[in-house]
Amino acid sequence: MLLSGLILHYLRENVDSSVPGWPLLSGTASLLYADGEANLWAWISGLLLASVGVVLCIVGAAAHNEGSTGTPYFLLGAVAVEMSADEIAQLHEKLARFNPGQTFTFSWLTLGVPLAIVAGIIVLWIARHIDLNLRRRLIVAGIIYLLGAVGVEAISGVAVGGHQDDLARASLEYHVLLGIEEGLEVTGALLALAAALYALSIERTAAGILVRTRSGRSAASQHPPHLE
Repeated sequence: MLLSGLILHYLRENVDSSVPGWPLLSGTASLLYADGEANLWAWISGLLLASVGVVLCIVGAAAHNEGSTGTPYFLLGAVAVEMSADEIAQLHEKLARFNPGQTFTFSWLTLGVPLAIVAGIIVLWIARHIDLNLRRRLIVAGIIYLLGAVGVEAISGVAVGGHQDDLARASLEYHVLLGIEEGLEVTGALLALAAALYALSIERTAAGILVRTRSGRSAASQHPPHLE
């Protein structure tokens, strides 16, 4: 979908609108384009991040039932849900209103980068209290995500001189950079979802579905209850 949207949008911006079939091309490109708002790509990307949040909350509930603290997982889940809202509504771009002057890259990054650093430090502090394997996997996923969301986006902004208009974003260079950016973001989100799912152990028992953390299951198998 990412590749299709980029190709179709590049054609849309560089093919004369009088060409037969252009309205269909334009409509499909708008639906799939990764840099668009309120379209199918934004919905799927947001849904993916929301799924990460939901699964982390399930991990937290399972940890709580096992006698551990579930709060860090709930907080990380809330962060993922907020990121999903940002992905769908592109809230980060609204930061440009606080920096209306022309910059060498996208103006929202002037405030966005410091906020991302602060948020990253807070998330790392929260993650100190979660399962070690899950923490490591989430850190890797987060680094990959931020490389795209902040790093490559900053480079894309430089490529278009900080301009937000469609004409500036019509170049092949910008579409390639956008593909790398969104590819890194979705890879990071998928890795985070896989890490959260792997942290869970779901079993079907005679009493019903048993949901535990993987570490809790390992501990239970090492110390089985004694029957008297």
